[in-house]
Amino acid sequence: MNKYILADMVTEKLKKEIGMVAKPLPGKLRTMEGELPSGRVRFENALYQADKLKKITIGNHTLGETGAGTLIMIVADDEYDLPFIVVDIAFDSGAKGEIFTEFEAKPLVKDDESTQKYVEPFRKWREALGKLPAEPSPGAREVGEFLKTNMSPNEYLRLIPSDYADEVLKFAGQFFDIFIDIYRKAEPVKDAERRRKMQAFRVQYNKHVLEEDPSGVMLMNVFGRETAELFYDYLLYL
Repeated sequence: MNKYILADMVTEKLKKEIGMVAKPLPGKLRTMEGELPSGRVRFENALYQADKLKKITIGNHTLGETGAGTLIMIVADDEYDLPFIVVDIAFDSGAKGEIFTEFEAKPLVKDDESTQKYVEPFRKWREALGKLPAEPSPGAREVGEFLKTNMSPNEYLRLIPSDYADEVLKFAGQFFDIFIDIYRKAEPVKDAERRRKMQAFRVQYNKHVLEEDPSGVMLMNVFGRETAELFYDYLLYL
């Protein structure tokens, strides 16, 4: 199986459905290679944007000889309260043959309006995904307090047997279909108080995420703080 199939699938879908176009990215972030105790790590990143969206990150990554997958992140323009999207699907061809599977659609404001617009549309999808055989990902919850208290109600982080690769990719396609439907309906937020809450969340998230997320800590350990901060600034900060 093409272990980067998610990148190919989502790139084609977003170009077709929302007019996604390439956005400049420094060369040092397009390809990043380093060493971890568990093996050599490599990232190949691409940056895009679209109407209503500040950044769309589509990155392929490898870890050692057996792990490879795709990480996708979507951040809305400041005037929209579209949820922050994180999808990470990585295939391990080692002895256990597992698929690391992460889906998150994180609302910027915790209230009934966000629940109705950005949580409810994913609920049935999340319930169906949860029926696949899976086990918790070791260490996946080792995040800082701010990130822990701001998980999406529909967050999904599991290891799924590799025999279910087709099902995982089907659910990934459905996830982005739901997001695209939400995206098309999105209008700029005009309420000043809601805009204030959105911006306050962005500021706090950007303040905490690099050092509270194990991925950020790993980037700092492998590439140094300066490169890790540049990575987050271009590819992840809200």
